[in-house]
Amino acid sequence: MGKIPTLGEAQALLEQYNQEEFHLKHAQIVSGVMGWFAQELDPEQVDFWKVVGLLHDLDYEQFPEQPA
Repeated sequence: MGKIPTLGEAQALLEQYNQEEFHLKHAQIVSGVMGWFAQELDPEQVDFWKVVGLLHDLDYEQFPEQPA
């Protein structure tokens, strides 16, 4: 597996590829939800799951016609 970005690096990547306020807020919300569940289910990997939430739609603005 490659390097997993920190939360700060993930936020910078998100902002590099997404400019619409809705997509940025959506990513933050999903990150928070993922972090909440991780606290219950995988407490040693909370930041990992928060990064997953932030980046889950990273390429959406570039390729919105592609199915998820």
